[in-house]
Amino acid sequence: MRPAAEAAPPRADSHPPAPRIRGTGVLTGWGDGVQAGSTAAAGRRTGLVPVPTPVLDGDRFRRATRECLLAVTAAQAAVADAGLSPSEIAGPGTGIVYVSATGYAAANRAFLEDEASTTLHFPYTSPSAVPGEVTIELGIRGPYLGLMGGGPSTLQALWWAAGWLAEGRADRLLVLAVEAFHEVRDLFGRARRLYTGPLVEGAACLLLEAGRAGTLRWTSALGEPTSVSSTVAAVLDGTLGGARPGLVWSAATGAGRARMEARFLADRGTPVRVPRLGEALALGPLLALANAHRQGAPTPWLLSATWRSEYAALLWST
Repeated sequence: MRPAAEAAPPRADSHPPAPRIRGTGVLTGWGDGVQAGSTAAAGRRTGLVPVPTPVLDGDRFRRATRECLLAVTAAQAAVADAGLSPSEIAGPGTGIVYVSATGYAAANRAFLEDEASTTLHFPYTSPSAVPGEVTIELGIRGPYLGLMGGGPSTLQALWWAAGWLAEGRADRLLVLAVEAFHEVRDLFGRARRLYTGPLVEGAACLLLEAGRAGTLRWTSALGEPTSVSSTVAAVLDGTLGGARPGLVWSAATGAGRARMEARFLADRGTPVRVPRLGEALALGPLLALANAHRQGAPTPWLLSATWRSEYAALLWST
């Protein structure tokens, strides 16, 4: 595979064509598939929604981490949903973009403390091990990229993927997010200000191909508590332009930011929201896109997300 350093990013001011979603693969603590948990989540505000660890055949999976097992299962599901065979996925024409907010923390905690485990844990290697297992299993040899962070990183990952596809760096891309809280639940329990609702474990994968129309607009900004209003307005103005989205999915945390976003969108006549199933961090935007794709929701789709001081938005038009 070719690392991201050999595959330059799209220009920062570019708006690449929105890709085509060819297939989706979703596993969460609510169950498999994008529809799972739509009613189970109602009224639940705290706690952890764990996802069962997949059981995969093959001796090399005996010592794989949960994140790797979840990633391989979600990627296989996306490929199957696209109606593609393993031979069609294998080779340099397919690349992968991986995102996680918990990967580093889980790998480090397990490496330092889980002495009795037979799983191979290494510090700082989730961005390598997770996509590595997927590429080995599917025979992928195209470009790859790993991003660590919450929802804003996933929005950026989608923008990267769209740019690579438009430039012909790959024929198709797997955009994959995995969140597993089993080793680090206590850490996130101490950081409740970063999220709302129950923490939802899982993995989601979108199999993307080049689109023929529409654009993907992504805007991100770092904001201080005193500049919440101006940050939200600047990001949404830069992302929306004159568009009026038919679907809005928001993961904006923090009361001030969420209120400002709701007011801004209401003024634009777009107060629509996709039901939240809990806090899935980097996983969230891919769950929203998989759900919108399966339901055939009309575009444009607006997704926004927050991670610490970063606020970002992405507009998907076709």
